[in-house]
Amino acid sequence: MWRFIQNTFSSLLGTLLALGILAFGGLFLLLIFIPFSQEPAVNLPDDAILVVDLSMSINDKPPSKTIDQVISEAISNSEIIQVSLRKLINAIKYAKTDNDIKGLYLTGSLQSINFGSGYAAMTEVRQALLDFKTSGKPIHAYMVNAMPRDYFVMSCADTIYMNPFGELMFNGLGVEMMFYANAFEKWGIGAQSVRVGTFKAGIEPYMQDHMSEENREQTMVLIEGIWDSMAAEVAESRGIALDELGRLVGSNRSFDANSAKEGGLVDELVYFDEILNTLKEVAGDDQEERTFAQIDIASYMEAKSVSGSSRSDNEVAVIYLEGVIVGGEGNPNQVGGDRIARRIRDVRLDDDVKAVVLRVNCPGGGAQAAEIIQREVRLLKETKPVVASMGYVAASGGYWVSTYSNRIFAQENTITGSIGVYGLIFNVQEIANNFGITWDYARTHEYAGSSTITRPQTEAELKQLEESTAWYYEKFLEKVAESRGMEIEFLDTVGQGRTWLGKDAIKHGLVDEIGGLDAAIEHAAELAKLEDYSIRDYPRGNNFDELLSAMFEGRDLDVSVDPATGFIRKLQKDLEWLKTFNDPQGIYLLPEINFQFFK
Repeated sequence: MWRFIQNTFSSLLGTLLALGILAFGGLFLLLIFIPFSQEPAVNLPDDAILVVDLSMSINDKPPSKTIDQVISEAISNSEIIQVSLRKLINAIKYAKTDNDIKGLYLTGSLQSINFGSGYAAMTEVRQALLDFKTSGKPIHAYMVNAMPRDYFVMSCADTIYMNPFGELMFNGLGVEMMFYANAFEKWGIGAQSVRVGTFKAGIEPYMQDHMSEENREQTMVLIEGIWDSMAAEVAESRGIALDELGRLVGSNRSFDANSAKEGGLVDELVYFDEILNTLKEVAGDDQEERTFAQIDIASYMEAKSVSGSSRSDNEVAVIYLEGVIVGGEGNPNQVGGDRIARRIRDVRLDDDVKAVVLRVNCPGGGAQAAEIIQREVRLLKETKPVVASMGYVAASGGYWVSTYSNRIFAQENTITGSIGVYGLIFNVQEIANNFGITWDYARTHEYAGSSTITRPQTEAELKQLEESTAWYYEKFLEKVAESRGMEIEFLDTVGQGRTWLGKDAIKHGLVDEIGGLDAAIEHAAELAKLEDYSIRDYPRGNNFDELLSAMFEGRDLDVSVDPATGFIRKLQKDLEWLKTFNDPQGIYLLPEINFQFFK
């Protein structure tokens, strides 16, 4: 026994020492690599082309990183760049009137981290580019391999160049959903569910092996609506009849360079070196670098003040809700109910903040956490104006937290609605039994231990879950009816868990106005009667001091999903999705689609 205690103590001591060394080593690496990872001071040319490389994730909230990311990226010198949507748009607006900027050059292929680079956000970027063109400055775009979102943005350029061996995948939109029911049955993982709402199909991946007809119907409406909006804008920019564009897309798996040019989708087939002279004519020659005079968008945002507001003691706060709503603090890529509620409370008590915009890019999540956030929104609204700005998706719980705003803005292709509720509870009894693990129980009352995952719910427990789910749906309808001045009977007809695009949601009274984040900020300032104001983002993104603080406090800052590709990336995202099911009551305000699967 004494030897056992000695060995145990030795192992424990060794583990603690190892952890201490790792912690010190992590700090050492952080201190070493961060200075080397900093960019040198920006040298802005007098006459230059602004280069916007789309090989980044354009997210609503300001980008932040974990300590692990900083160290890993500093060592490997590789990363997926994250850019704040508002900052990017402000930079393009600034460049429009900047005499040092002679034109804009688009290249690269969009990436997506945590609902980043969604179609609604890309609509705002494209609108900023179209506005830039009104200055008379040209936009040139160069593509090698482009996906629908890439082409949607690039199609507004004055001239589109394509590599002679390039490929354009502009062939429509699709949703690929993953179903686990058969795998759960094979592995012995149990799932029990209840739902209120004919279209509330969020439980389907865990309970069956295909889409229901209702789910397929609403999914088709969504993707066809997004495609129709995108195709109309592309057709207008390219001077192609909409019917002809539809014919081209319907008859090609993808477009090679020749077919893209023949169809009028691109203007010239050239290698990159062949367009350098054209760009030099616009902005001049950089003799030292032997290329055209240029500045990249990241350096430009650093060199110029692109906050989009003046310096003022009157603030409009923009609070970002990006990710799935979960109980507690949540991880930084989630909307932690307690964390966001605390942030809203702090803003409410801040006398400098005169109005608030909730930027919601969120498909929903735990019902209890959504209500904790909504309560703070309602209290906030009693003291200062609150405007909701919906991003790519603001559905179910995302709509729940938005509904009490003074005004709701959305893009035509925003995915919203999904007023419905479901309950979902997993258990591991069978898989555990297969490995020889069993449980026995002793309890004082019938429902003691009902939250366990070691066994299926009893019929009585499921009945109570059904009652709770129905109660949440009634409350959902009541809240929307009260906040929007609508009849519950009508809401039930547009509810039932059905998702809507922004252009349809406005017809049903679920949204007030089509517009982006800037329009929402301007309206919030108008409601607060502000003529001069500054804009402050919450969260603001982290810096070196915050990274050090996070290390010593043992907490993480905002994280990015590992940029895997293809099937592995989809599987990883869907497994991450499973982690969001942490509502203590097992009741969720989530839509029928994991929207990260939109292509």
